[in-house]
Amino acid sequence: MYETFEHKADVGVRGKGKTVEEAFCEVAKAMFSIQCNIKKVKPLKKVRILCKAQNVEELLVEWLNTLLAESSLRGMLFSEFEAKIKNNNLEGFAFGEKIKKKHELGTEVKAATYSELKVYKKNGEWIAQCIVDV
Repeated sequence: MYETFEHKADVGVRGKGKTVEEAFCEVAKAMFSIQCNIKKVKPLKKVRILCKAQNVEELLVEWLNTLLAESSLRGMLFSEFEAKIKNNNLEGFAFGEKIKKKHELGTEVKAATYSELKVYKKNGEWIAQCIVDV
C-alpha cells in the first residue's frame, strides 16, 4: 500500500509492506503517483537499479533518487518495482514505459530528501517514508 501526505511546500510519500523491500517498492509507487497516473503506465521495459548506503534510511533516499534519475535519463515513467536488500545494498528493477500523453502528467518530483525520513517496523508491517521535493 502506498500513499502521499501533506507537507508545507513539498509532498510526503509513504510505502507499507510485509517486508522492507515491499515497503520500498510501495514508496516508489507513491512517488511516481505524484508525477503521473501510474495505473496508465504499462510495465513494458525493465531497468536495473543498484544502490548502496550507510544504513536503510539513507538507502531509501538513494533508491528514490536513482529511480528519478533513471526516469529522467530514459524519458520513462515507472509503475512497478522489485527490490532485494542485503547489507545496505539494494539490487532492484523498475518497470515502465516512455512518457506519453495518456499518462496524465502531474507534478514533477525533483528529489527525495532526508526530511521526515523513516524506515521502521510497526505491528508486523514495514513502513518507509520521506518528503520529496516538488
